[in-house]
Amino acid sequence: MDTAVVTASAAAKTATRMAAKIEWNFLYGAATVHGLTLVSSAAPTSSSQTIIVKASLDHFRKKAASMAFSPTEGGSISTLTNPTKGDKQFSAGELDMQEQVGRKFDEITDVVVTRKNELDDGHQIYFCSSYSLSIQLELPDHSGVGEEEIPVVGMSFGSLPLAQKFYANYAKKVGFVTKIRNTNFDKTRKESKIPVNQSIYCTREGYRESRVNAATRANRIIAMRCRARMYVVLDNENKCWVVSRLELRYSHPCSAEKVVHYHEYRELTMHAKCVITYNDEAGIRPNKTYLALANEVGGSTNLGFSEKDVRNYITRNLRCSDDNEDFQGMMNYFVRMKEINPNFFYAIDVDDANKFRSALWVDARCRASYEYYGDVVTEEIGPYMHGLPFASFVGVNHHGKSTLLGCALLGSEEISSFEWVFTQWVRYVGTAPRGIITDQCKAMTGAIRNVLPDTVHRWCIWHIMKKSQFKLGGYSKYRELNAMMNHIVWNSPTTESFESDWAGFIKQFKLGQNRWLAELYSNRRKWVPIFFKSEFWAGMRSTQRSESMHAFFGGYLHCKSGLVQFVYEYDNVLGTKEQKELEDDAADSKGVIPCIGSTGIERQFQLEYTSSMFRILQLEVRKKTDCVVRLIEQKGDTISITVDEQKVFWGKPVNHTFRVDFDPLSRKGQCECNKFESAGILCCHTLAVWSYYRFDIVPSCYLLP
Repeated sequence: MDTAVVTASAAAKTATRMAAKIEWNFLYGAATVHGLTLVSSAAPTSSSQTIIVKASLDHFRKKAASMAFSPTEGGSISTLTNPTKGDKQFSAGELDMQEQVGRKFDEITDVVVTRKNELDDGHQIYFCSSYSLSIQLELPDHSGVGEEEIPVVGMSFGSLPLAQKFYANYAKKVGFVTKIRNTNFDKTRKESKIPVNQSIYCTREGYRESRVNAATRANRIIAMRCRARMYVVLDNENKCWVVSRLELRYSHPCSAEKVVHYHEYRELTMHAKCVITYNDEAGIRPNKTYLALANEVGGSTNLGFSEKDVRNYITRNLRCSDDNEDFQGMMNYFVRMKEINPNFFYAIDVDDANKFRSALWVDARCRASYEYYGDVVTEEIGPYMHGLPFASFVGVNHHGKSTLLGCALLGSEEISSFEWVFTQWVRYVGTAPRGIITDQCKAMTGAIRNVLPDTVHRWCIWHIMKKSQFKLGGYSKYRELNAMMNHIVWNSPTTESFESDWAGFIKQFKLGQNRWLAELYSNRRKWVPIFFKSEFWAGMRSTQRSESMHAFFGGYLHCKSGLVQFVYEYDNVLGTKEQKELEDDAADSKGVIPCIGSTGIERQFQLEYTSSMFRILQLEVRKKTDCVVRLIEQKGDTISITVDEQKVFWGKPVNHTFRVDFDPLSRKGQCECNKFESAGILCCHTLAVWSYYRFDIVPSCYLLP
């Protein structure tokens, strides 16, 4: 076969075998720039190396007829002699070796090309070259290493793993990481694969040139031509492994302080594992556990692991990866809780294949709370737990705070799943609630209509008003129309005024074609407060109480929590909420909130209400000063009283008129704002009437338990 041979003078006869290997990397980079394709390389048996490349005739004639490597800073490649085209010089800018190859050279010899015959495409070209390479090596700092921990040639080990562990321990104390570079096996017994020698290198050995542009490269290049390594061979006579060759010098910075943070050396101690396990069972978040462990040793810098390692340990060792096993563990927990407390209720729904689909569980404490605070509940789909939607039933206690009434994991967000949950929940608590607040989920709406036909269903107004920014934000007058929409929704005194004001709002801002607003108006009786002001809702207008409960669960759990841990932490959540309620009761028994004025009515509520509810009443007491009794009209035994309340809208005073029907004999009054009927709190208009007639005591019917 026709060939072109590139020969070189042996200017670096003392170059090591390693230098010859690095030369191959250099020529590979040079060949790539000149459009050549590397095929293979001969074994580096001397100070020079043979590189075999394949090139087309055009590439050979134009660029690769001959090469010379200049030792100048940065380097260059030039064509000296072309047998067919004559001399042609390439500028140094065509190949910046410092950029393309990433190395500097002390001495590189010129290369002379001899062309024997005409070349065709696909013929091979042999390049030979040699140079001497200078690598700055340093001896490691052994100040923190014991003399017996430093490897030496001739040191023996009882087994290969012991040798690996010894060198890895030495590397950790010096400040680098090891890897197994080569392992040779006994060729006479191939089936048994008995190792006979092994080379253990520093992970930063060799030379790597990234083909990715430096500006876009994301991964680090760790290779630094480090020569730190240890060779061990099997001594069959003594049945041990012996260090045959050793190189302690390295070519990169080493730090024993930083090496503990390398992922290869990060490891949890037995004490840390125990603390993580106990804290996880107690519901303590991983970041809190990590901070506690760090404080024990004087800071996170003294730990041999990171917060991520703590989380990984919890996920890997304390979470169940098998779904079926996790579901079975949840079932076992329910059975155990039922044995401890017979009033604990749970229900499991399975499919035709007897696989888990949905679950509902209600603690005895939830059942007791429902008897007192189950008039109105909110039901909200929260975060996904173990891939399943999590739902919670939430009510309001006598402190005006959220109380948990039951939890469920749904197999899906379809009508059938919601129907099963509502059916099982009502079966246990005994009676359906008078009212329920949910989001605009159509499946949930259908399930409530089928299972709870006598329960008044409302949509969460907070969710609806929150969507206005996304649905109406594109309008040029969004701020004005959003303010007017809020004013109409929240402050309309009657249903007639709402409908007339809404029509004017749509006309003024030309929103007649907006589908979202049209749908809201058609379902206005489900979310506008004025349409259900005469119904008791315990002051709840939205599902934010459910969402706050989900946030409370979030303090203990996250979406990757296993089912067993989730139901286990459920008991912790209930215990924490119960403890908080006891603390609130204790705080009320120690003292009272001071009155704003000196009226007997306020003092009466001060003694009867909890501190939280009394603060809500005091808001109405303050608003009483904005009310004026204007017109009194006798209607039989009752008196119809007109009360004007002044409010501020967009910096301007606005008067709202309310009618209070009052019976002087029984001292009972009913305001058309229906605040007491819907929230259980007397309104400022009724308080203004009692103040007008100088009543100091309110009837007991207004003191809700």
